[in-house]
Amino acid sequence: MTLLIAQTGAPTPVVNRSLAGFIEGVGDAELLFAHGGPDALVEGRITDVPPDGRELVRTGSWLRGGRRSITDDDLDTIVDTLAARGVTGLGLIGGNGTMAFLSAIGQRASQRGNGLRVVGIPKTIDNDIVRVDHTPGFASAARYLATTVTDMARDHEAMAGVETLRIVEVMGRDTGWLALAACYHEHDEDYAPDLVLTPEHAFDRDDFLADIDRIVRERRRALVVVSEGVAPELTRQPVKARNHTQLIQGGIARILAEDASAALNISARGEVIGTAQRCNSALVSPVDAREARRVGEEAGAWLRDPEGLTNVMVGLDRDGEVAPVALSDVGGHVRYVPQEWQTNDPSLLKSFHSWLSPLVALV
Repeated sequence: MTLLIAQTGAPTPVVNRSLAGFIEGVGDAELLFAHGGPDALVEGRITDVPPDGRELVRTGSWLRGGRRSITDDDLDTIVDTLAARGVTGLGLIGGNGTMAFLSAIGQRASQRGNGLRVVGIPKTIDNDIVRVDHTPGFASAARYLATTVTDMARDHEAMAGVETLRIVEVMGRDTGWLALAACYHEHDEDYAPDLVLTPEHAFDRDDFLADIDRIVRERRRALVVVSEGVAPELTRQPVKARNHTQLIQGGIARILAEDASAALNISARGEVIGTAQRCNSALVSPVDAREARRVGEEAGAWLRDPEGLTNVMVGLDRDGEVAPVALSDVGGHVRYVPQEWQTNDPSLLKSFHSWLSPLVALV
């Protein structure tokens, strides 16, 4: 038995924990590593040299990441490469696009009479994978954002005399999970954001300016959190590209700040937090670290068992328990913020805060 582990997409603060769990889960089975994202699978960059144990508690990704628009020829090449190396089981770490990719590999292998078994390991800070309560990687990013935006709110209060409006941009192409997490303020209720903009709501400029004008009149300052995927027509960033192979650098916060400044005659600043939310090591959620390792370990154990599961992802429930979920139910689907939490008013997010609180562990 020979098993292989790889990753696609971007790192999370805890993705190396999933690798550590997978290594433990496979036990004494022969283990190979595709080092370099989807390109490594297509190009056959596979090694049997394991990571140094110190790498497995760091941020970043020892397996590396990356994105690629996969073709039918790529799928054939991957199946051929794995067969040539004697690989009988493939574990792939990633998000909903990764699960679609893994499902396609499994289907192509089956069509060609190859007995390859495949198991997905969920990973994304965006929390947009269906059939899980929360995604490994999200809780640490949420903890970082909740802490950081609270600090930025305190800073903004001090500087409101020269900076009336501050708009803070967080990641989230299709969904507002991270933006809502950035509004978490149970640890310091005096410093909640005043407004949150997410992709689940169509952006309306007039409503936005009216909200800012009202908040400034009431409080003399306004702090706004916005997802990078809001109003992509204004940034011309490829946030809606399905293969995600183009670099996304954000910018909606700065555009909205400039617009509000000109329209309302106020001073405004746009901030883009960027990759810090997925690579911060100081604020890793203990729950997230534990669960990331657990899903990796379970995937390794399923592949180690000759009669074990295949064409599944390791699902995760509210209590951190795992169960198999069919890849066909996950791949390519987006888990949007539920209707009950789709609001622009952070003061209406009490139930969301109750859901999030155990994951971020700030109070």
